[in-house]
Amino acid sequence: MDIPFPASERAHAPGPLGRFLPPLEPGMTTRALADLSLRPGLAFDPFGTSPRLVVEAARAGWAVLVACNNPITRFVLESTLQPPSQPELQAVLARLASSTKDHQRLEPFLLDLYATECPQCAGQVSAEYFIWDRDAGRMVAKALICPHCKYAGEDEASDLDRSRAEVYTRRGLQQALALEQVAPADDPDREHAEAALSVYPARALYALVTLITKTEQLGLRGAEGQAGRALLLSVMDAGNSLWGMPEGRLRPRQLVASQRYREINLWRALEQAVEEWDLPDPGLQVAAWDPRNPPVPGAIALFAGPARSLFRELNAAPPDLVLSVPPRPNQAYWTLSALWAAWLWGREEAAAIKVALRRRRYDWAWHQSALRSALNGLAAAVPPGTPMLGLVPECEPGYLAAILAALDADGFRLTGRALRLAEAEACLRWTAEAAGTQPLLPRELTPRLSREMASHLQMRGEPATFYYMHAAAVFALAGDRLLGSLPESEEAPVTSIVYQSVERALADRRIFSHLSTGSEPESGSYWLTEPAAQAEALSDQVEGLVLGKLRQDRPLTVAEVDAWVCDRLTGLRTPDRRWVLACLRSYAQADETSGRWSLRPEDRPEPRAQDCAEIRRLLSELGVRLGYFASEVEDLGVEWFNPDAPGRPAFAFRVCETSPPSAALASGMPLTFVIPGGRAALLAEKARRDLRLRYAVEDGTRVLKFRHIRRLAQELTLRRESLPERLALDPLGEQDPQLPLL
Repeated sequence: MDIPFPASERAHAPGPLGRFLPPLEPGMTTRALADLSLRPGLAFDPFGTSPRLVVEAARAGWAVLVACNNPITRFVLESTLQPPSQPELQAVLARLASSTKDHQRLEPFLLDLYATECPQCAGQVSAEYFIWDRDAGRMVAKALICPHCKYAGEDEASDLDRSRAEVYTRRGLQQALALEQVAPADDPDREHAEAALSVYPARALYALVTLITKTEQLGLRGAEGQAGRALLLSVMDAGNSLWGMPEGRLRPRQLVASQRYREINLWRALEQAVEEWDLPDPGLQVAAWDPRNPPVPGAIALFAGPARSLFRELNAAPPDLVLSVPPRPNQAYWTLSALWAAWLWGREEAAAIKVALRRRRYDWAWHQSALRSALNGLAAAVPPGTPMLGLVPECEPGYLAAILAALDADGFRLTGRALRLAEAEACLRWTAEAAGTQPLLPRELTPRLSREMASHLQMRGEPATFYYMHAAAVFALAGDRLLGSLPESEEAPVTSIVYQSVERALADRRIFSHLSTGSEPESGSYWLTEPAAQAEALSDQVEGLVLGKLRQDRPLTVAEVDAWVCDRLTGLRTPDRRWVLACLRSYAQADETSGRWSLRPEDRPEPRAQDCAEIRRLLSELGVRLGYFASEVEDLGVEWFNPDAPGRPAFAFRVCETSPPSAALASGMPLTFVIPGGRAALLAEKARRDLRLRYAVEDGTRVLKFRHIRRLAQELTLRRESLPERLALDPLGEQDPQLPLL
């Protein structure tokens, strides 16, 4: 059931509407499909939420059928598959710029809407944006680039800036036009449309309606029409008050203005949209879906509607794979999509998603129900045994539980899982099957989850967060098709039942210890009250894999190291990227030209073995010089005994070329670990991740660096009495103070 996480390049270019679409990393889909080991055939994406998913699947040789009901998402997908050219975008921009408004060209007319004075030379300039304080309801700052004196920066907004903004109100013709296009006066959704429009500053709405009107008057057709709609869509996104200052809420989900938001110059946004839509052409064949003529390998068929409308037609062209990024609830995007679709194509085109205007809250129970409704009948429409692959960015607990519960209820068994918890990313596999499983009795749920979570902790070998424990629980239930059979109600949906059962199970102190300074179940981490024979800690396994890979004497990229580790630590053991990078930085250095990482010379096997032997020799000599009986032990350590008390060592040193093993650090044994200086930051990061290690260091477990032992060996006046003080002068942090003069 554990599968490799499809690690990929970290670089992510968001693209048009990137703050609303799934942040799927480049290469994830390609790698996940390769791991399936299936011969490419027809892949069905029932949601069409991610253009990147579709492009990579087609490039991997799959014929892809995509159902997409949201016209805005569908337009972005179509424009990614067959992007407008930059000459076409520039041509539309030029035609808009030269069109007239109030007896002048449109470009200077719109720029004048944002006129301000340069604080340096008092010249008139068009501001790049203004900053507003939402609660105060007033403009507080402006940003500009002065063409006269070359001043560039932010400055306090003036009273004149504020009075110019107040000229634009929500009672003018532009407000009425924008509202009428979405919901006419007799429409029951009129008040909801008015509420949605409130996220646009009045001046932005004036500029936006002016641009929409002028674009319609140009009568753009064909490729120019697509380019014009693309530019307008970016301006519609730029004009609302969801752009926080400083850069916050990069992925807004609620249609509420940011505390401090930017009112962006919409002509500047139009100019920037040309670059935003200058996308590389993937060179793929794209057509509307026709069940009599399904797509060939490497081609894409688009269906403009909900997936369930296609299920009957799948009998004529059954898919070999269901592939998708499941949607997550986003009130901001869905509501804005209803507005934007109506403005770009009219009310009829927006009808499919107009219901989004009415709903203000989307909880996980609602989302589970919506996913179940959207997918109802999919498992029955595909041949039994058809695999499904889901890539889930932003994978928080409620989202994960909603997806798994909905698919379980429709007839899909979870057969593969990989979770990268810190990055909130998951790769999941299901198989369509006809029969379910014997339901789990309510009294059996909590004990079942306790056993599953304890088993995963034992396998992990180190504490884990509440969200890891929740994932272990919900994966176990989905793997046995038990989520869909839980006795839910409107007051207690499946997502809540599982969450509360996990809380109850973790509250049992006979099984789990809560390592936290807070009382909330979600705080801190959990460990076993009485662990059995402990497996090697996950963090130590990652460190060993990274070091082993680096010692193969070939420069490596971060992505290669990351993929190597993820291929060997699968499922819920997938390590977070931060820890992989910490291990890499501890042992390797990057070439500035190629960006590839190579093992540091001092961490090659021979030099490091010599270092460890030298440190053990120095410890033995130092112990004898201080009047102890020194003895080397098998586990690369040195112990000092008092001559008058030979039974128990006065000091027990363990020399490590890696960071100290977590189990040894957390054991509570009176040990002093001696490590290379390059491991100090790694150990500090390990202690941040594992509270047991932090407590051990705070309780007196010593960790010294090689260089400190070398200094102590050279301190000829060192005495027993001053040894504890000298040992304490080697902190784990980056600082490295010199030993004080005696």
